[in-house]
This record gives sequence, structure tokens and C-alpha cells, in this order.
Amino acid sequence: MGDVKVQLPPGCSGLTMQDGTNYSSARKGGHVMVDEDHAPYVRRQVGGDAGLVGHASFRAMGIGTKAGRWCASCKRLWNAWSTQCPRCGAATDPA
Repeated sequence: MGDVKVQLPPGCSGLTMQDGTNYSSARKGGHVMVDEDHAPYVRRQVGGDAGLVGHASFRAMGIGTKAGRWCASCKRLWNAWSTQCPRCGAATDPA
């Protein structure tokens, strides 16, 4: 079928999978094309403890929320329902 486009969170320049495969973006916050064998693992980690945030688009499926919440302390975007930063506990602001 082909590769799957994954939008990276702000400041992120790539993904490294557990098997050592590295996907690099031309710019931070850009996107990478992930092999479809790795796509299910990315889907499981969006919003999870791997730190993937924002959204990833997979052919007929979207992941993530339309709006997020920003933690100024960690400089991270979290899910819209995260009123408190999962990493540092600080209050988050609507992005």
C-alpha cells in the first residue's frame, strides 16, 4: 500500500522506532513518511507516554484533537483534555 504520513509535534524533527528505524523530517514540526508496518505502533503512542502529540493522518483515519493545550514549562502541546501537564504537573493553556 505504501508509506503513511505522520505530522510531528512542534520542535520534533523525527521518530526512532524500537527496531532502530529512524524517520527524519526536513524541519522541526514537519512530517515524516512512516512505513505502514510501523504505523500501528505510532497510532498506539499518540497521546501516550511516548510523547507523541498533535495529530497523525493515516489514509482514512485521523488521530488527535483539533485543539490542544500548551505547557509553557515543558514547551509541549498536550491533548485538549489535559488541563494539567502530564509531565510536570503545571497548568496548561489552550493552544
